[in-house]
Amino acid sequence: MTDELDLILVGPYPPPFGGISAHIARLARGARTDGFTVGVVDHFGRGAEEPLIIAELRRNPWRYWRVLRTVRARVVHYHHARWSTLMASAWALRGSPAATVATVHGRELEPFLESRVPGVGALTRWALRSFDVLVAVSAEVERSLQAAVGHPVAMIPAYLPDEDDPGELSAEADAFLRQGRSLVMAAYRLSVDGRGRTLYGLETAIESFASVGRDHRDLRLAIFLASPPRSRREAQLLKGLVASAGDPDLRGRIRVFHGEPLAPALGLATLFLRPTVTDGDAVSIREAMTAGLPVLASDVVARPEGVTVLPLECSRWAGEIDRALRSNGAAVTASGSAADPLAQLLDIYDRLRPRPAPGAERILVG
Repeated sequence: MTDELDLILVGPYPPPFGGISAHIARLARGARTDGFTVGVVDHFGRGAEEPLIIAELRRNPWRYWRVLRTVRARVVHYHHARWSTLMASAWALRGSPAATVATVHGRELEPFLESRVPGVGALTRWALRSFDVLVAVSAEVERSLQAAVGHPVAMIPAYLPDEDDPGELSAEADAFLRQGRSLVMAAYRLSVDGRGRTLYGLETAIESFASVGRDHRDLRLAIFLASPPRSRREAQLLKGLVASAGDPDLRGRIRVFHGEPLAPALGLATLFLRPTVTDGDAVSIREAMTAGLPVLASDVVARPEGVTVLPLECSRWAGEIDRALRSNGAAVTASGSAADPLAQLLDIYDRLRPRPAPGAERILVG
């Protein structure tokens, strides 16, 4: 890289498609439209197919540390995916001339902030405080971060609308969704919590579908999984979850799609399900609401107005799905603050490190 960039975004970039990766892709596009020069330091490794990507980290904290020590930008914006990469990024950016921003997209840091292991909580707080600005995607995340760092945290939802590039479904996914009415849910990967439950609530979705699907023979369940199973154990877990539907006909009406864009699927769906056991802003919920799709979501965090919020009890989910199907649902639209999340982020960048005046010569580095 020869020219200093206005903005470097650090985190997952699609594919695979997920809430954080969609946010980064849309933020990059919006910033470029506004005149920012942008590069992406990708959490994954995608080769040279995406010109915005200036480095590939392959999920490796050591690569985070090595790359971020040498990037040149007015602003570096880290997007939280895991504790180890947050620590590596904070350490690498110490003393950097760039202004730094970190967006925390979920509540995964809370166990580290509350850890009884000596030094872990203090180290996590130090890493968070090392960024010039902290951004939380929900009120719950904002409260936990503010308690940890002791100063105000910006609360900006992660959902950035984007009608220009919704993506395209495979022929298989498109055909499946057009065969009848469909429940759609999205999961980033097959993560499980300490009780062995999938974090995205696949058990709740499948059991509820199986209960309702016996009476609604045209109903299908489409599970959009951003990252395919990473091990034989995960593959077996997924196979067992689908098999738990029991009846062969019901199992045949469940399909798992890997790495497909969610946005075009929402236009073909009947209901969107978000039965997660933990959550951040849940970009997919706002995406579904923007598409006019009714949403059922777990009550683990506050949800946008218009979402039907339920406890994680399959009987409640099945009953609500049945009611929605019989009433044909009701179109909804995304609600929330009138503030523009993209404009808020771009304003933060310019407040931290104002851009050169039009026509000013850019700084040459390296």
